[in-house]
Amino acid sequence: MKFEMQFSDNHSSSRGTLYNKGLNAFITSAKSSQKSHLEYNILLIEDNTAHAELITRAFEPHPNYLITTTDTLDRAESVINSANLDLIITDVKLPDGEGTDLLKTCHDCPTIVMTSFSNEKAAVTAIQSGAADYIVKSPETMASLPRIADRVINEWRLKIDQKLTHERQIRFTAILEATPDLVCIANLDGFLTYINQPGIRLLGITENEAVSRIRLTDFHSMEDGQKILSQGIPCAIREGIWTTETIFLSRSGEEILSSLVLISHRNDSGIIEFFSIIARDIRNIRAAEERVEYLAYYDTLTGLPNRNELRKRLEMEVSRVSRKKTHGALLFIDLDNFKNINDSLGHPVGDIVLKEIAQRLKSHLRGGDTVARVGGDEFVIILSDLSADSMEAVNQAGKISSHICNTVSLEFKNGGIDLQVTASIGITMISDGESNEDDLLRFADTAMYQAKKGGRNRLEFFSEHMSTDVSRQLDLEIQLRRALREDEFRLYYQPLVNASKEIMGMEVLIRWEHPEKGLLAPIEFLDVLESSGQIIEVGSWVTNTALKQMADWISQGVWHSDMILCINTSPRQFSDPEFTEMIHNQLDLVDVPAKNIVFEVTEHNIIHNIDEAIDKMNDLIQRGISFSLDDFGTGYSSLSHLKNLPVSHIKIDQSFVRDICEDADDEALVASILALSKHLRLEVIAEGVENTDQFELLKKHDCKNFQGYLFSKPLSVQQITRLLADNSKHA
Repeated sequence: MKFEMQFSDNHSSSRGTLYNKGLNAFITSAKSSQKSHLEYNILLIEDNTAHAELITRAFEPHPNYLITTTDTLDRAESVINSANLDLIITDVKLPDGEGTDLLKTCHDCPTIVMTSFSNEKAAVTAIQSGAADYIVKSPETMASLPRIADRVINEWRLKIDQKLTHERQIRFTAILEATPDLVCIANLDGFLTYINQPGIRLLGITENEAVSRIRLTDFHSMEDGQKILSQGIPCAIREGIWTTETIFLSRSGEEILSSLVLISHRNDSGIIEFFSIIARDIRNIRAAEERVEYLAYYDTLTGLPNRNELRKRLEMEVSRVSRKKTHGALLFIDLDNFKNINDSLGHPVGDIVLKEIAQRLKSHLRGGDTVARVGGDEFVIILSDLSADSMEAVNQAGKISSHICNTVSLEFKNGGIDLQVTASIGITMISDGESNEDDLLRFADTAMYQAKKGGRNRLEFFSEHMSTDVSRQLDLEIQLRRALREDEFRLYYQPLVNASKEIMGMEVLIRWEHPEKGLLAPIEFLDVLESSGQIIEVGSWVTNTALKQMADWISQGVWHSDMILCINTSPRQFSDPEFTEMIHNQLDLVDVPAKNIVFEVTEHNIIHNIDEAIDKMNDLIQRGISFSLDDFGTGYSSLSHLKNLPVSHIKIDQSFVRDICEDADDEALVASILALSKHLRLEVIAEGVENTDQFELLKKHDCKNFQGYLFSKPLSVQQITRLLADNSKHA
């Protein structure tokens, strides 16, 4: 092998033009499109019978020549159109024209023209017109026609082969020039014999440089060039191909990360004649791969590690704690009421807040700590390398967490708006061998929810009783899924009465007929339905079942046209984007009058996004449905919002009714609510009426509608149906 790669710091600057020398080595010899056969078809056009016979006898010793004889141009054209000819031998003078006329139309095979001694000028003209050869007729020359035919056919085939090779070379060159990849050919000394234009542009080769003086290693570092010499070439010689990733150094000094393929090419004897190299610029591909890798482990908005990267780092911290016998801490941070910012100011402002909080968290952490974003407004911090003393480690985690709370709550301006958020932080300690990564995240998350329940903007350390609560909730979620699947939920109905104690409607209440614990009230499971999201599916079931029951009562004749059916709607259910569509679909399926349906919403349902809530309510009001504001008086700013909400009923919360007879403030508040409602033309229902004194005092303040144990406890379907039937008889 002569392939000796040389490395030089001074690139060749010799003048010359880039040329395609060596391209023929890259293209295998093109095969002739002419048929490969042992026999040759020859058309002899001769009107002289003696000459035709002499020529025919001359070809008899050559059985591979098949002679067809005609005596006119007209017959000759018929043969030419129907046969696959390899050679035409024609006399110049024919009865119906000149034999040379064929040269104008017959280009698919060579032609030998025969002339007499007196017509050599015609022969010269024939050659100029494209004849392959000519003879002057004589017994000797006509006898030598087989030898002349053999030469002419071979020369013609060689000419065709050369033409096809040239055409294919042009096509291959066009392909190589059109490809975006660098393609080049190197001889056994390492010098290039061809490089395509994309390769020229990629490497920055100038028009003044001659390809024959360039080695591809001129564009590699010494290390990469040595790798090609010691690994690439031996592999390509041994296996025919070698692939690698390498960096080209262009004439301008630009580094070009490339995927390179080195191929050895052998002749028929197995001897390597040249090498070809294909290289692709993979900088964009690699950047895309790195971007995908980044997205897999980092949050695009804040640049913080995401949940995947957090788990890796948490695993490392658990190992570190075990190895060094120190402590760490895991902080689960949730921004308080962040949804209000998104709903009121829009998601772009919400994103600004999240990025600001991310920067604050990063700026106040120590070098070995990690802060990650794991959800919409949720962040997790790993505090590393805390004290080996457990109490001191707890104190350190508490101080840092308290500092984080204060940092998060600092105001900042955005477009002239003062923004402020607070955070609830759950903390769990990382100790040697006590918990795995999943448990730690769950413990910190549980502690964070305890901080929320404790009033928000505070921190809470995880304790064992929290774990018990979490386990109970998870178990209850599983049981509730089974309850819906196994049809264990039941609907109960509590009557609503007027001042004469006549039934004017009822409220739908859910119960769970637990297979072991018996009938359970909503207080036992409703919060889990809400927090797990199952309330959406269960709420849909409640609506569908209640509407079907109303249809059944209508068919039995026990439902009066002025009665109302009150159905509770949870905050999560009401905020579901498909809530109104679900109600419309239920009404389409069950034929009941929408005017008899009242959906009860609490102020908590609507306070965070009043405009959206009003839109949803108006959508259903157009269908005929009414809305009632439940638990009135216990919310945020009931009186200020009441006049803007499209509600037709309000329910005075039972907490005010309970002490109305003993507490003058409660009585005054109830009286004010009744007076305001009358002014706004709203129907009022007093909840939790349990004794006659409450009932009479409420009537004194002009309350018209009541609900409570004084009139009836919640009843099963069978019980309420009988009560409705009795009510109909006395109506």
